[in-house]
Amino acid sequence: MNRTTAYVLSCSMSLIGIAAAQQPAAASVDKTQDAPVAALVASMVKAEQALKSLRMRLRTSGRLPGGLDVSTTGELRVLRGTQPGGVTRRFTRLEYAFGDGLRGRLESAETAEGILLFEEDPAFGAVFVRIEPAIVADLEWAGTLLDRDDLPGMGDARARAPLGSGLLAGLRRTFDLKVDAQRGEHGGHQGTWIVGARKPGLDDQNPDLPLADRVEVFVRAADRALLLARYLVGDEVLQQIEVDELEIDGELPEDAFVVDGHGVRIRNVQDYAPMWEQIEKAVERAEEKADEGVVRPSRRPKPKDKAAGEPGGGK
Repeated sequence: MNRTTAYVLSCSMSLIGIAAAQQPAAASVDKTQDAPVAALVASMVKAEQALKSLRMRLRTSGRLPGGLDVSTTGELRVLRGTQPGGVTRRFTRLEYAFGDGLRGRLESAETAEGILLFEEDPAFGAVFVRIEPAIVADLEWAGTLLDRDDLPGMGDARARAPLGSGLLAGLRRTFDLKVDAQRGEHGGHQGTWIVGARKPGLDDQNPDLPLADRVEVFVRAADRALLLARYLVGDEVLQQIEVDELEIDGELPEDAFVVDGHGVRIRNVQDYAPMWEQIEKAVERAEEKADEGVVRPSRRPKPKDKAAGEPGGGK
């Protein structure tokens, strides 16, 4: 198991269903059945766009192909910029454990200064890197072009859809989802249960698709937050995601976005070959896929400063 594998295995537990959004539907959608689910996703997106801050604690458990158990505990913090063009700050902390005793953790913060990432891998030890804003812009551009949420340093995709709209939207492409009218409560909360079986005709060998043959999801009515997702094979729960704590629009101080390097010397990501090579390969693939002549944002000509003597610049 290499560092990338450990990172993907741990993060995938909180991102299950995101990759499914990239896959074409195998069959036409029952519009009558899907309309309430589509409306729920839209309401979740609207709620995500309206929130100013969020702090969430969640945990996952599951079994990987081959029978190895894995569990994670994590925390997500999001603070939206209050001024036009303001930068959204995101913080992610994740600890994971495999059934064979191996453990690891990662912690990252994305701010106007770029990304700080600490990762402690059970096989390769600890590393603490800084990814400057220009490289972050390249990664965001590449991720959009390649339809990928798992690029190095970009952290948990749920940070960008923190109430879970992305997860549920992805599940709509892989499962025939409908509202379960028989249930409307979970853990003392009122809300909507969404259930569905796997669409027929999907490739069972596709590693980007969930292994489950059916799913069930609970979305709380009060804030449109996805609190629980279960992935099942028969009656066995293969994987589960559960939100333990959620605070919306609370105070998040400056130190809520500080990454603890645990005494490890920080370095620029260019000086850490394993991660830098992954970044370069991903951005190069995006340039290959882009329209002719389009290059990564960091290599594009910078706009001329009109205030510094250019025509129309005021001098």
